[in-house]
Amino acid sequence: MINKILKLSLKKLRGFTVNNFREKTLSEIIVKIILKYSNNKETIKIIDYGAGFEAKIVFCVYDILKKKYKIDVKIYCYDLYNLENLKVLNHNKDIIFFNIKDLNFDNTKYDFCLISDVLHHIGVNKTSELKNLINNLQNKAEYILIKDHFIYGFFSRMTLITMEFLGNYYKKNVNVATRFFDKPSFNYLLKLTNSEIVEEILNIQCYQSYFLFMSNPKLHFIYLIKKFK
Repeated sequence: MINKILKLSLKKLRGFTVNNFREKTLSEIIVKIILKYSNNKETIKIIDYGAGFEAKIVFCVYDILKKKYKIDVKIYCYDLYNLENLKVLNHNKDIIFFNIKDLNFDNTKYDFCLISDVLHHIGVNKTSELKNLINNLQNKAEYILIKDHFIYGFFSRMTLITMEFLGNYYKKNVNVATRFFDKPSFNYLLKLTNSEIVEEILNIQCYQSYFLFMSNPKLHFIYLIKKFK
């Protein structure tokens, strides 16, 4: 009972304080990248690996591309959704949600793949698993856009653990991560996957300044990568 109350309190607190600031900020950056590298395509196909149960970034990206730029966009989202989740989420013909197991049967060729704050939840020490995942997704999409965290020492790691607890403890099927990439370890992973860094965006202000040390932009990065040919 106490655990349920704590989770509900954290969910309400996050909604009240953050107010979708993170999702709006990241969505604007993602859309800017998509427009830059889409070569003026009339239809853009996107796969989102680990889109989440609220999928706020997905809907924000869709709204900006569709409503502001009048682009025909199709987004396919994969995560640990059950049948009940899929019934709730699948209400837009342009944004389709699937259980992650269905990815093995998806032969669609995508323009972009989004992996937003997912890799550290899989485990930054699970190099082989991360390598196989990125290689698999590179076979499906021309570009992969990865949003994740960098640590720079003990204090930044403790900050991210705190943020993980506040942001994810209330969510089902989402573990509170305690290990994160530093820049050398992430670049090593990209080297293992034979990836070319197309664009690197550092120092992203994902949270309002009143979060003090937790609003440090150095904790957040976006890499756009593609497979070397």
